[in-house]
Amino acid sequence: MRSKMIALMMVVPFVVLLGSAAIGQHASSAANCARAMSATEKMICGNARLVEGDAGLATVYSRLIQHSTPSQQAVVRNGQRVWLARRDQCRDTTCLRNLYDARTTALYPQLEARDAVLRRGVARIGQCAVAKIDQIGPRLGDGSDLNSRPDATGTSVSFTNGVHQVSYDLEKPVARSRIGDPAKVCLVSIPRNCPPGDDRGRQYAVTNLRTGEHWQLYDSQHMCGGA
Repeated sequence: MRSKMIALMMVVPFVVLLGSAAIGQHASSAANCARAMSATEKMICGNARLVEGDAGLATVYSRLIQHSTPSQQAVVRNGQRVWLARRDQCRDTTCLRNLYDARTTALYPQLEARDAVLRRGVARIGQCAVAKIDQIGPRLGDGSDLNSRPDATGTSVSFTNGVHQVSYDLEKPVARSRIGDPAKVCLVSIPRNCPPGDDRGRQYAVTNLRTGEHWQLYDSQHMCGGA
């Protein structure tokens, strides 16, 4: 599960959220660190590993909120408030690292379960569904730039039906797409002989219904059983 969690955090960059912003607001890491007031926030902003951990948690948390029902969102947000209160009691970076790791690890299975339900509409080869694009960005990134686009590191794109794709190339049709564009998403291949619990390597063909452009990409940087 850990390898899949790391892969998703690399594939799907979202905003870095600190403090109360983690409950429901979107803000960049630079802006948050510029406004850091509490001792906890200053510790996070002064430690590269903690900034990365904050970005990773924001990736999982943001996607979980986006793909949850209103009642599920309330539960997740309440849990985040409790976690933030515990986080703000930390007095050293070790405490913070442990709490970030634990929270991200706790939320990730919930995200996987929600996205698996959403992907049921494209669970069989040849099956298609219309969804909206809800994330576009580079292959690598911490989500701190709200205006990030595919770049030299590659491309990532996600959809409201739980599908996400990644490429080592700058995919121009994706770069010309917009958040909210409707897209036809079709499952075209499923890897075989994968280890239990590792279903990476599904390939999806996508048509942006606004631009008419097409692309075909995998859902992970590595096939199942890989790094």
